Amino acid sequence: LDEISHFQSFCFVNNCTKLNWFTSAQGLFTILFITFHKCICIKFAQSFVKNNEKSYLHLMESSSLFTKGTFVCCIIIFLSNRDVLRAVAHQWQDIFQQRKFEIDFENDRFLKDGKPYRYIAGEIHYFRIPEIYWSDRLIKVRAAGLNAIQTYVPWNLHEPLPGEYNFDGMANLPVFLQTAQQLGLDVILRPGPYICAEWENGGLPWWLLNIPNLKPRTSDDRFMNFVQRWFDELFSVVVPFLYKNGGPIISIQVENEYGSFPACDRNYMSELYHIIRAYVGEDTVLFTVDGNAVGLLRCGHVPGAHATVDFGPSTFKDVEQAFAVQRFYAPRGPLVNSEFYPGWFDVWGKNHSRTKISPIVDSMAYMWYMNASFSMYVFHGGTNFGFMNCANGAGPLPVTTGYDYDAPLTEAGDLTPKYLAIREQIQQLTGYAIPYPLPASTDKAAYGSLKVHALGKVTELLDLISPVHRRRISNQPLPFETIGLGYGYVLYETKVPFHSTDGQYILRAHGVRDRAYVMIDGHMQAILNSLSQHFRAKLRANVGQHLQILVENLGRQCSGHPDPKGILGSVTLDGQTLFNWTNYPIEPQLLFQFNMPVSTFSKSFSKSNPRKPRHNTYYYYTPTIYASEFLLENPTADTFFHPKDWTKGQMYLNENNVGRYWPAAGPQMTLYVPKNFLKPGANRMVIFEFESAGYCSQNNSETCTVEFIDFPLYKAAKNI
Repeated sequence: LDEISHFQSFCFVNNCTKLNWFTSAQGLFTILFITFHKCICIKFAQSFVKNNEKSYLHLMESSSLFTKGTFVCCIIIFLSNRDVLRAVAHQWQDIFQQRKFEIDFENDRFLKDGKPYRYIAGEIHYFRIPEIYWSDRLIKVRAAGLNAIQTYVPWNLHEPLPGEYNFDGMANLPVFLQTAQQLGLDVILRPGPYICAEWENGGLPWWLLNIPNLKPRTSDDRFMNFVQRWFDELFSVVVPFLYKNGGPIISIQVENEYGSFPACDRNYMSELYHIIRAYVGEDTVLFTVDGNAVGLLRCGHVPGAHATVDFGPSTFKDVEQAFAVQRFYAPRGPLVNSEFYPGWFDVWGKNHSRTKISPIVDSMAYMWYMNASFSMYVFHGGTNFGFMNCANGAGPLPVTTGYDYDAPLTEAGDLTPKYLAIREQIQQLTGYAIPYPLPASTDKAAYGSLKVHALGKVTELLDLISPVHRRRISNQPLPFETIGLGYGYVLYETKVPFHSTDGQYILRAHGVRDRAYVMIDGHMQAILNSLSQHFRAKLRANVGQHLQILVENLGRQCSGHPDPKGILGSVTLDGQTLFNWTNYPIEPQLLFQFNMPVSTFSKSFSKSNPRKPRHNTYYYYTPTIYASEFLLENPTADTFFHPKDWTKGQMYLNENNVGRYWPAAGPQMTLYVPKNFLKPGANRMVIFEFESAGYCSQNNSETCTVEFIDFPLYKAAKNI
């Protein structure tokens, strides 16, 4: 049985009759004729698995064929054990019996293959987790006692440009679904097209903003045509994973909290429902979710889809009231809390969110005793790598890079006291002993302190980081989207056209979105900020000098409202409109193709050198790019990038856009760096610091220091 050892082993107790010994009739012929490459799951009985009467070997998908020897061994095992024969007979029946997940409206419950079913699910987003950790995170979900997961599908990740689709790497939805199924987890899919999720633009592609007067999340024919094209692609991937087709997907959500969107376009919801229904058939459960207010469900529900609600930890009375709202639009069928909040997300400039454990487990009990199903949003948050956070609420305020959410599993996937309490509560509520031991946390490493070197101010590096073919000359500044840039930065440049008697000017740029760094010949003069509505600045300049405005996109609104970025409108100097602009899209990651200064790790700078170093005078308070190349022998652990006294910027590592750091605002002080972002040998890092690299070394004013530590840091936040 040497070949069998190449397959993964998993123990299933609660759902052992649902292992799907064969996922299709084709699987049967694979065993009998040893010809087809298909996933085969063989359930062995207690005599085969020594000393554990409830353990079963789960043979997963393999590209290799069984050898004749393995086949003979399987036959011997089948014929020598009556328990196995009984299991084979049971699963043989399943092959020819259509799998079915449905709503029993008469008895207010779900049915799975004709049997009553409830789920305790956890929200987990494949697109926020490195693919190497999908299995780790899902095992931890299973080990907590959950039997299902929910996940969104972000349109903008999968269609980054019109008609160009991406299902690779962290976007490999099929592999994620396969992994969930192999671990015995049902899947509740939330394809949008709008998802919120504190994800950039609510998951809508930025390029939709180039369509004049397009009205997203409405029945606007142009928007629906794009949705139809995207869903054609998406559901060609999704349909094979429906439960009825042998996959893990038991239900699909229509839109997302549409009752909170002011358009309240019933035609849109109806059209969207029928589009999805056409893909999945009449026998797939569709549902909607809205906040627990009748007014929200009025616009958010759609006939044919089961209306559900969402709410966080509550008293028993409040739980009853929330489900009473659901009953207003879903008088029969199962009670469902589609988003039960065990934590909350962070935004820059506000303190780290914390949610107490006791109200969470109490609310779980209330929902359970009311025969409800529920999904924890989120069970594991992950990370908004790159530029993929959105901006939320009044302001709006940008969501942090870390999507820790104070969830049961941390941003790095580690267990918390909240996780342990939820696990214990699930065992008490269900009466089932969870078959998995507590999983271990992933390894973390403190690699130490590292010197980084200033390559130059952003205005000095334009030839390297702004491709000539992407630059645009225009009379007025152009939005990001018009330039063809979805995320990041644009530098706008013109010349001071007239003389001021005292050398001072008043600059106004009311159309800045979101944060602008104003420079004269590369020297910082002021910061404009749409978050604080600060659009006016005093400048010192001379006629003919270059006025440069570097604009940063901090994330489009979570709600999906049109939110173009850049400078939207005119810029004036002493009331005179400025013309003749050069628009430079800035792409710091292009620096990875060039040589970088080499550095080596040392002990923690903050511990080994308590002296207060001096500021880097030339680059201080000016957008500057730093870089370093360093060696690692065998990086097998995650780590956290700690910029220490740096102010605000973006960090890139080995061409991975790790994300935004902003310790001057807080609460997040470190960036999570998964081990697959590192590699044996030479590693390269680029840091784009907008304001100040903080304290630099005593010996070289162009060399500053960062750290890689083995734990995350948070601090009290400051308003931005």
